[in-house]
Amino acid sequence: MTLSTYATDLLEREPALLCLRQLQQRAGAGQGGILLLTGEAGLGKSSLLRHWARELDGGSELWWGSCDDLFSPRPLGPLRDMALRLGSQAQPLLDLLDTGAPAARLFGWLQERLSRPPRPCLLVFEDVHWADEGTLDLLRFLGRRLTAWPCAMVLSYRAEEVIDPHPLCQVLADLPGASLQRLALEPLSGAAVAALAARAGRPCDGLHEATGGNPFYVTEVLGSGLADAGQGVPSSVRDAVRARLSRLDADERELLDRLSQLPGEAPAWLLQAWLPAALEAALDRCVARGLLVPSDTGLSFRHALARRATAEAVPAVRRRALHAELLQLLSRPPAGSRPVALSQRLHHACQAADTAQILALAPQAAREAAGLGAHREAAKHLEQALRVSVEASIEQRASLLQDWSYETGLSLIDEQVIAARHQAVELWRTLGRSDRVGDNLRWLSRLYWYRGEGALAERYAEEAVTVLESVPAGLELAWAYALRAQLHMLQDHAELAISWGLRAVILAERLEQPEVLCHALNSVGTAELFDGRPEGHERLQRSLALALTHGYDEHAARVYTNASEHAVVFKDFKRAEPLLQAGLAFDRQHDLDAWTHYLEGWLAQLRMEQGRLAEAEELAGAVLALPRLTAVMRLPALTVMARVRMRLAAPDASALLDQALTLAHAGGGAERLVAVVAAQAEQAWLAGDEAACRAALARLDGLDTVNAVCWSAGEAAVWRLRAGLAPGLQHCAALPWGLELRGDPAAAAEAWLALDAAPEAALALLRCAELQQGPPAAQCLARALQLFEAGGHLAGVAGVRRLARRLGLQAGLPRRARGPYREARQHRFGLTAREQQMLDLIGAGLRNTEIGKRLGLSQRTVEHHVSAMLAKLSVADRNQALALARREGLLPPSP
Repeated sequence: MTLSTYATDLLEREPALLCLRQLQQRAGAGQGGILLLTGEAGLGKSSLLRHWARELDGGSELWWGSCDDLFSPRPLGPLRDMALRLGSQAQPLLDLLDTGAPAARLFGWLQERLSRPPRPCLLVFEDVHWADEGTLDLLRFLGRRLTAWPCAMVLSYRAEEVIDPHPLCQVLADLPGASLQRLALEPLSGAAVAALAARAGRPCDGLHEATGGNPFYVTEVLGSGLADAGQGVPSSVRDAVRARLSRLDADERELLDRLSQLPGEAPAWLLQAWLPAALEAALDRCVARGLLVPSDTGLSFRHALARRATAEAVPAVRRRALHAELLQLLSRPPAGSRPVALSQRLHHACQAADTAQILALAPQAAREAAGLGAHREAAKHLEQALRVSVEASIEQRASLLQDWSYETGLSLIDEQVIAARHQAVELWRTLGRSDRVGDNLRWLSRLYWYRGEGALAERYAEEAVTVLESVPAGLELAWAYALRAQLHMLQDHAELAISWGLRAVILAERLEQPEVLCHALNSVGTAELFDGRPEGHERLQRSLALALTHGYDEHAARVYTNASEHAVVFKDFKRAEPLLQAGLAFDRQHDLDAWTHYLEGWLAQLRMEQGRLAEAEELAGAVLALPRLTAVMRLPALTVMARVRMRLAAPDASALLDQALTLAHAGGGAERLVAVVAAQAEQAWLAGDEAACRAALARLDGLDTVNAVCWSAGEAAVWRLRAGLAPGLQHCAALPWGLELRGDPAAAAEAWLALDAAPEAALALLRCAELQQGPPAAQCLARALQLFEAGGHLAGVAGVRRLARRLGLQAGLPRRARGPYREARQHRFGLTAREQQMLDLIGAGLRNTEIGKRLGLSQRTVEHHVSAMLAKLSVADRNQALALARREGLLPPSP
């Protein structure tokens, strides 16, 4: 019996095959779904999928693609595989890929094709643990939509390699839980291994124990012949593969040595051009032995493990020579064949240590990858060139540094990213290129701003303008003006933002540059709105129209964000709600996750302002649970979470407020700093600690709050007034704050209620009670208590009762609720209802995935609630949580 016979045996895989058949049936009925097929290397994921594919009849359309085992995989490599296999059916897709069309056009074509296919479509993405960033975006795009299409998607990967911060983790968390099915392959049992050995006519003593039941390992051992030769079982898959190779003749070894240097499939034309005629017979023998697997388009190793083990056994000098041969051939494919991916040619150039080719190919491959959304891969390509850039020109090195900084900075802004920009600045200065110097200074400003370092951001923005104004005005200067406008807008410097923004608008219109015009109009319009100028609405509408016309999705998202933020800050909740929902819908439709999460932070702010504390806490918590948040994204959600936890009288409130204060000081602007300090003042004031309240407000000393946005200026002034300090502001355009500053907190409370801002109304009533006596004060206290209790504002409830005791009016207040009412308002450990529900379900033995399915929540949301619950219980894991919960009576004792 040959290896190929028992390698394709599906022992103990019938249940898994049944899952795949059911997935196909549901797709045929128009019920899209996603199957995650996991298992360690060698467990037979590919064998299972190939067997399933052979079963398919003409009733389904199979789309099949694989990810590359490369340092920098081909951008959208699986999609290209699919298009090639489908041939004429996917010719438009091939044309888009060959012409370097942007990802948005590719995804648009796919949506049109897959939403109304002639037959149900089955999409298989193999080895997605190797997926490039563009493919990950594609998986997210498809996964969020295909549940409504007659399609099914199978993703295979090695679960042991996909642990945080692997980029696939976030993609899997974003997939809709209701349509997700997980299928984990298990190793073969001892009986199955014995059956394989018997069929091969080989002994099985110790085989299962040594191989762990890994099917590939078992078949390699059986194929090596070592076990029946009395030499024992090889200690690793690599040893088993090499033992098997040692039994081959010289031609077979030469063939495999050559092909092992090619990750993935060797196309037919390359086999003809590269392999000597003497190896043709060896090729047939290797296929017959099951070492190589032919397809309609080429030839590949049976398994990546076998290819790697074979490649590593080739001497280094010989490997470099083979890669040099491949590089030469792949650079000149024959007429009529598809061009070879630049990333693959770069791979061979690196392996061949061909510096000239690395420096030539890396920038091209990076541009191709970036155009398809694979920015991480673009950064890797540029990194390969930087490693050999000692042989590059100064101009080449400067370009590599600035491009690498950009591509890497899209996912992580660290010291290396910033240092690369600084190096680029110095190199361009050496060459006297002021235009490039200025543009890199502008990017340094942006990087520092994203890191929350406002002073440095302003410094480099100013320096960029100075440098660029020394040379003829061009696009770089327009962007520098636009950046200065944006920074001033974010710092609430309306006049400066408008002034710089209008310079950018004039220059952009003169240069006919719609993108920078779109950006500048956004900043100017936003600054005008926050300064109380209604013409800002028209500028934002013009910016949005430009963005939608030219496909500037992120600029459109920025319009929705700034307009929503203005509506929330100015307490125009009726306008804020539809704006936020429209913005979130747009962001989700275009898979703009960062903008989605930022807007979710503002939705949390809206819910907090409305007194819907539980919703605000859940929304802010989901944002804060995201990995690798920038300071810009983290601060709004953290401010909401801190203030909500303060109002819930949670023990972690002070620590959260301190964290938010640190971020706000670093670069949040006056509005953000006032919001955090106001929360700290509220906490102290409700506790009756006037000294702490004044100490909190002292943090605003030196900050020009008077000229800040009127709502922030009014908030700062009112809190100073409540603390017995000079408000520093006599009149305020923000009506409720203005009324309280004029000495009429009762009218201010009514104004707050008219805005649907119950928490602020209750605080104004508390101030009203302070200023009055007797029945009027008692009425204010009773009404404030009612509002605080309705919203679960425990700190406010305590503040009312404290003030009532001081005024001798406690007898006029309703008694404290006891029993179930009090438990519902204040959990002993500060758990929300959702967190207690998580604890209950964990106590019932459910895993996170099962909890998500039961409650209809995403895996990420469940993990957020479980993490929050563990933190509040001060335990490290679920077992400790259960032990504590049973000991403290939060759960019934173990049976």
